[in-house]
Amino acid sequence: MTNLPTYKSHQQFFFATPLYEALAVTVPIIQTVLWGDIKVDGYCPDCRKPSTFDRSSYGSKMTGYPDSHFVMMAQYGTIALRCARSDQHELQFYYLLSKCALQKIGQFPSFADIAIDESKDYRKFLDKTDINEFHKAVGLAAHGVGIGSYVYLRRIFERLISKRYNEYKAIESWSDEDFYKKRMAEKIEHMKDHLPEFLVKNAKLYSILSVGLHELKEGECLAFFPVLRQSTIWILEQDKKKQEELAQQQELEKAIAAFQPAAITKP
Repeated sequence: MTNLPTYKSHQQFFFATPLYEALAVTVPIIQTVLWGDIKVDGYCPDCRKPSTFDRSSYGSKMTGYPDSHFVMMAQYGTIALRCARSDQHELQFYYLLSKCALQKIGQFPSFADIAIDESKDYRKFLDKTDINEFHKAVGLAAHGVGIGSYVYLRRIFERLISKRYNEYKAIESWSDEDFYKKRMAEKIEHMKDHLPEFLVKNAKLYSILSVGLHELKEGECLAFFPVLRQSTIWILEQDKKKQEELAQQQELEKAIAAFQPAAITKP
């Protein structure tokens, strides 16, 4: 069990860890998760917005304290989290504690449902193809398929680069032959004036996606997926804002160029 990722936070465990992924735990963590009070921020699918959750009276809140012998035994239970906005909004988690490892073995709503519903907040930043593939990436990661989720995030990344290149190649007199010889980092540098700042500063994201496809294990891909998911949203959000500002600028420039002073009539 020494090679397991460690339990870092309640938010990580309840809202970012797929089913059946085991996390290494210590006795103090178990005391908090199974016995203590829980307060954690996460997405409420009923409110359809981020909220704060605490432990509900539903589910197991055991009495007493565990010791090292206890955490080595197989223990099953249920934890329910209640939304601060409504007592009727609850998330239920079913866990297995065994040999100093804690894992979710079920939950309702499902991890995929919560993650995909949360991504609906970002529809305004995505076109139809990006929405479909972003949801596929989130759904695969939710079911423990890390490598496959990277495929769809990389496709979104590549599509953005291709789209911006085609939009500006005539204006900038770019050469297809020269451009398509470049590595992705070079393409991003070449187009930096027309791409989101976050993407330009973090061009390494593409190489991470590529390494994930060819070299990383499923667990390694899943562990970094939340960072890639949020980075993708941030890039698309910045890109949309950049394109809207450019369109507004072009409209203003067009109006200024077309301005003609009214003829002055002398008395």
